[in-house]
Amino acid sequence: MNNLPKLRNSSVRRKFADGQGPTVSPATSYAGVHAAPFVAPALKLADTLQKGFVRQIDGIQSKAVISSLTSTGTIVPANCAWDDTDSLTLGERVLTLTDLAVMEALCRKTLLPTWAGMTGARETMTAGSPEFVNFSMATVAGYTAQGVEVGIWQGIDTTLPQGFLSNDGAFDNAGYRASILAAGGTSAAPVTNEQVVTALGFNTGLILDATGAFNQVYQKAVASCPAILNRTDVAFYCSPKTAGTYMHAMANSGDSQGVNLQSTNQAFDTLQYLGVPIHVCPGMFDDALVLTYEENLVVGSNLMTDYTTAQYIDAWQFDGSDQVKIAMRFGLGMQVGIPADVVVGAYDAVITD
Repeated sequence: MNNLPKLRNSSVRRKFADGQGPTVSPATSYAGVHAAPFVAPALKLADTLQKGFVRQIDGIQSKAVISSLTSTGTIVPANCAWDDTDSLTLGERVLTLTDLAVMEALCRKTLLPTWAGMTGARETMTAGSPEFVNFSMATVAGYTAQGVEVGIWQGIDTTLPQGFLSNDGAFDNAGYRASILAAGGTSAAPVTNEQVVTALGFNTGLILDATGAFNQVYQKAVASCPAILNRTDVAFYCSPKTAGTYMHAMANSGDSQGVNLQSTNQAFDTLQYLGVPIHVCPGMFDDALVLTYEENLVVGSNLMTDYTTAQYIDAWQFDGSDQVKIAMRFGLGMQVGIPADVVVGAYDAVITD
């Protein structure tokens, strides 16, 4: 991930087009809805978003209230009075956007051969052509999407303060306790349902067993929040490594003959555990499992508002360099609807205080 464009905090979302700073011309600038063709891929190409593994809310300017309705039971003994037991509770959690920016200076010498090879560019096409502008911005957007995918789950230091599973890019006790899914809770009184996975529970030899991570997290859901297992959008979330370990274990189960008796000579197009789909998210930490429903994990952005911009600047015409500069500004935030409907499984060093 070291080659990804660096996302930066930006606290001037409302000053994008107010004329401050020098004017560089010619330059190509897109704001608001016109920035969507360039900024949207930078967000939406993240695997977790592209595959619809979470609820997505766009068009947020700064904050959004995520409402939830819970009940302790609506049925009461028949009576002549009015007694509804006040069983319905409206909950609210606030999703706050973090202002982010991408600021990339790209060398034309590096980009031009790739662009020409991919597009079959003619000699008459210059580095200032619309085709090259689109290629440059699409390239940056693609790599930015990878950074967004990581940020959704891991956070990015102080740039994107909280991910679903960490606030500092590390999956340890300190980072996890300040994450979106665990913030405000302790091991004695967690806001989510937390399951300490037995040692080696994420390894090939145990991952399919009763002491394996999937079974332990599933059984925690059965004991603590069984209703989520009846939802059509319930799913496990895991990293590619955990998914690979799971597939390897299936391929070598049953005296090494594996599922379908083909051992490793097979592909697993979809994964599930006891009928629950397994969503593979590249931004997830290894040795971690999340079990909840897609509607409960919310990712918000300010796409389609006036606060997103994308700029392409031919810097080489003005400063003697051979660079083009690409800047994007957008807002991104995450929140969980009902923490009690989430099970997080990890090793003891992460889960316990």
